[in-house]
Amino acid sequence: MSVSRYALIMAGGQGTRFWPYSTEKKPKQFLDIIGGSSLIEQTYDRLKEFILPENIFIIADGKYLDLTLSSIPELERSNYIVEPSPKNTAPCLILANIVLSKMDPDGVLLVVPADHYIPEKEKFSKEMLDAMNAADERVIVTSGIKPYIPHTGYGYIKFDNSKVQNTGGTDFFKVEEFREKPSLELAEQYVNAGNYFWNSGMFIYKFKYFKEFLEEYAPDYFDFYLELEKNIDDDEGFKKAFSNVVPESIDYVLMEKVKEVKMFGAGFTWNDVGAWLSVYELNEKDQDRNVNIKENIIIDSKDSLVYSTEDKPIALIGLDNVAVINTENGILVASMDKLQNVKDVVNQLNKKRS
Repeated sequence: MSVSRYALIMAGGQGTRFWPYSTEKKPKQFLDIIGGSSLIEQTYDRLKEFILPENIFIIADGKYLDLTLSSIPELERSNYIVEPSPKNTAPCLILANIVLSKMDPDGVLLVVPADHYIPEKEKFSKEMLDAMNAADERVIVTSGIKPYIPHTGYGYIKFDNSKVQNTGGTDFFKVEEFREKPSLELAEQYVNAGNYFWNSGMFIYKFKYFKEFLEEYAPDYFDFYLELEKNIDDDEGFKKAFSNVVPESIDYVLMEKVKEVKMFGAGFTWNDVGAWLSVYELNEKDQDRNVNIKENIIIDSKDSLVYSTEDKPIALIGLDNVAVINTENGILVASMDKLQNVKDVVNQLNKKRS
């Protein structure tokens, strides 16, 4: 089976849950949070293992062009697709499909976020190649992550584990439905059921089928597709068309409605690096289950994260289950179980500045 392979890295996220390290000027995908290089550089390097560099594209706000090119010097400027403004993932993927399908309407596209941590390149490459071959059919393929805890911060994919198709050694299952982020009680039920995996946010499909699925399942956004396509070479008309679209996620617009969806259970290690808690989970811990990034001092404390990008050390004494983050942009002190609320700090800071 032979298909022309392309990849799209979505790099427009603001990374608000990683304040004070991540900011609007330099969000988390451009930072070395884990892995020894920026997350976007790691993503690009993974994709290069099985996709030609000239077929790897990045889509984001134009203000991140310089950051992107400094992170990935080999990326051609023509491989950067500019979003006029952040409109969530549905308009983002519609724009990308219009631009890229001009090159090869029969090509198959792998869509990945810029800020995931996946250290096992070989497994990732093998399974994604199988998925891209499976997407030669009229289908959208996604990867699910087997849950090890009842996580309430992820969406879930319910699949039929009795209907399996093997492609290249990878098993693909028919997706029954996508579920929104659940309550703890529901998440526990999903994990115990065995046929609910976390939604990784990675998708594989042919350009031409993506457009067909929009027409069938999301007619309002298909109209936007046609309007944007009509104005793609008219700068003023294009910006006007893009500004009028309602921001929405591709999950809500399409994935929750499409019946032709398959899923494979990822065999590679995956973390969406969604918040500071991910840094705690991914790093080595001392005998008191503390994570200490840089030369900080921890005394009589347990289950804590101390992270600094500055030369001044942090000292933590007699506190359990806390996070202390020190960067040039600010200092964060929070209970470990409240780290998801950091975005509220960003909202309040934005209000003060406006």
